[in-house]
Amino acid sequence: MNKWRLLPAAFTLVATTAGAQPAGPPGGGAPPPRYALVHAGQVLAVPGRRPEGPATIVVKGDRIERVAPGFIDAAAAGVPAGAAVEVVDLRQRFVLPGLMDAHVHLRSEPSFSRRRTERGDRNTTTPAEAAVNAVIYARRNLAAGFTTVRDLGSDDQSVFAVRNAINAGRIVGPRILVAGSAIAVTGGHGDGTPWDQTADPAVRLADGTCDGADACRAAVRYQYKLGADVIKVTTTGGFGSNTGLEPQLFKDEIEAIIATAHLNGLKVAAHAYSPVAIKDAVRAGIDSIEHGFLLDDEGITLMKKAGTFLVPTLSASYPPPVFRVPNPESVALRNQYRAFERAYAAGVPIAFGTDAGTFTHGDNVKEFELMVRFGMTPADAIRSATVTTAQLFGIEADAGTLEAGKLADLIAVDGDPLADVSVLRRIDFVMKSGRVAKRGGVMQDSLDYLPPGAPFPP
Repeated sequence: MNKWRLLPAAFTLVATTAGAQPAGPPGGGAPPPRYALVHAGQVLAVPGRRPEGPATIVVKGDRIERVAPGFIDAAAAGVPAGAAVEVVDLRQRFVLPGLMDAHVHLRSEPSFSRRRTERGDRNTTTPAEAAVNAVIYARRNLAAGFTTVRDLGSDDQSVFAVRNAINAGRIVGPRILVAGSAIAVTGGHGDGTPWDQTADPAVRLADGTCDGADACRAAVRYQYKLGADVIKVTTTGGFGSNTGLEPQLFKDEIEAIIATAHLNGLKVAAHAYSPVAIKDAVRAGIDSIEHGFLLDDEGITLMKKAGTFLVPTLSASYPPPVFRVPNPESVALRNQYRAFERAYAAGVPIAFGTDAGTFTHGDNVKEFELMVRFGMTPADAIRSATVTTAQLFGIEADAGTLEAGKLADLIAVDGDPLADVSVLRRIDFVMKSGRVAKRGGVMQDSLDYLPPGAPFPP
């Protein structure tokens, strides 16, 4: 399976302050190797294991060369003469891998689509406006410590453009896996076609709207051609669109979507509330169930057996900012079914996802607090946002832990998140692919990256 077609480009980004110029040997040639020595008071190198420290994380270029005990210097780290070296002082900080969010919507915040539907209006945000939003909101996610995110439903242009700009090193942002337009049936949750253009084939294709197995295959292939990293399908209605909770796709439509995506090397995420829709999707080979609020015991058994990931998005249901009403139905249903608690107890793999965009981007950390509130240990919550989510994304060979050969994605906090997960609300430091994006609690320049090989700023 082609786990991520843009992986090499996405993993070569660098972030720092603007204004510095590339440096290299006189007369041209390769620039000197670039190293960073991160002195950490404590390091949670592999979430799920015990933290270590004091330690030095030796970073060469965009990857970790090794994690050495104690605070070592360039000579002890084996840095060659002439290399560019930066020492990062995090001796009073707790360092852990960059976080991952498996469910965000970077084109907007918050979502008022339910209100628009009720008054007969549709989302009028243009792709150009959405791209500007996505630049801003992607930066907020990175500032919150999320070095990789998965955008599950935007349009055929905006987030693709932002992902590509980040991959090219033109702007600062997290690594983004893009779904493009969600695959949905006519009138279903995720159908964003304008009222007067619902029957236009070109509009339907760009929006991901399809009816019948053949049309749904075409919708998947169109998103693949655009460069999608993952496919999102809305198998049930949803709170945000006021379309109910029940199934909206027939089995052959679900099977066609999943089979076509897998044929093209893409994983599939299913927005699913109804237990019937969840089980249909799992039997058809879905990779993750998003939300899953009404998950029943049979569905849990099927998910565990198949290794299907649950992305619970507790933040979107409790409390749900979309509603602005007392005692919303989503809270009552979440608390009644307790799908997250039951799935966790049964051993279903839980990947971290928030549905940011239905609430303020950058507040993703509240998902940790809800997970712990509902019974998950802080250690397991952190593992879900690193190791487990990397497995869901198919990038565990490159991310999710701080080990030799992995990308240098790391964050630092003042305090122990294993004792108090709310410490993650105060991210002091963010490194993405070996370059500092946030230092001393302050984001570095908003847009500019240094070219590879450029010297560190003063």
